[in-house]
Amino acid sequence: MVEGKRADLRRIGYEQNNQYKRLLAFVIFLIAALSLITATFLNPIFMKKQIRTSYNRAVVVRQVNKNYDSLADLINADSEDNSNLLSDTQTQPIADHIIDYSLGIHWFKVTSLPLANQILSDIDQGIAKGSSSGAQEVNRKLKKQGTNAPYAIIKAFNLSVITLGANIAGLLFIVNLIIIIVTIITMVSLLNDMKSRATIRMVIHDTMAAGMWAGFWLILISGLLALVPVIFNVDNIEFGFLLEIGSSVFLEYVIAGVIIYIICAIPWQITAAK
Repeated sequence: MVEGKRADLRRIGYEQNNQYKRLLAFVIFLIAALSLITATFLNPIFMKKQIRTSYNRAVVVRQVNKNYDSLADLINADSEDNSNLLSDTQTQPIADHIIDYSLGIHWFKVTSLPLANQILSDIDQGIAKGSSSGAQEVNRKLKKQGTNAPYAIIKAFNLSVITLGANIAGLLFIVNLIIIIVTIITMVSLLNDMKSRATIRMVIHDTMAAGMWAGFWLILISGLLALVPVIFNVDNIEFGFLLEIGSSVFLEYVIAGVIIYIICAIPWQITAAK
């Protein structure tokens, strides 16, 4: 009878310990994932560096030129469809200003007119004698639009959607910080509760095990997301270029997951029962 009660207590303790580890793994994964998202996708400094990598530079040039072709059609300027009218040096300032407008800490945005005027200025400054004849023709027709030119930019570059995205990004930035703070408090509370029920050695062992699981899930999920542009053709998807740029960022998440796994695996092995 006594042995049966002891077995029940061990089973309950084992199940409760597994619940702690699962919850702790989820908390660590949430902290890691949200911290990475905040430091990368929601960080204008990081994203401006990211679009200058060899692969992403080509994606940016293609997308900005697609918008420029739409602008040419909108103002009835002669241009060849799907042609790169703007060079890499001409598209980068436009991409930079869109990123600065969309990401980082900012107030709620109600109009994209300032961004449209900035892009208009970028186009005017970027079009020089070395530019293609098509690009210069678009710029000439754009100047003839007068005060309507910014509104043509807004329509051609989908700036109303970018304004919505900027507000969502700003909200996500704040929400991410709040969730990260709450999950850190939750993790500290969990660890304190675990310390009251087990030895420090076991708490470290279980925490490292949870960290390894968090690293594993970060590797798996990020790896699958990075493969999306490789497996599927995202060229014809609205804002598919974001998936292409995001693919290289998710590969960095995979590396971060591997680092978390390795860092946790060493103390987990050391604190394992002999």
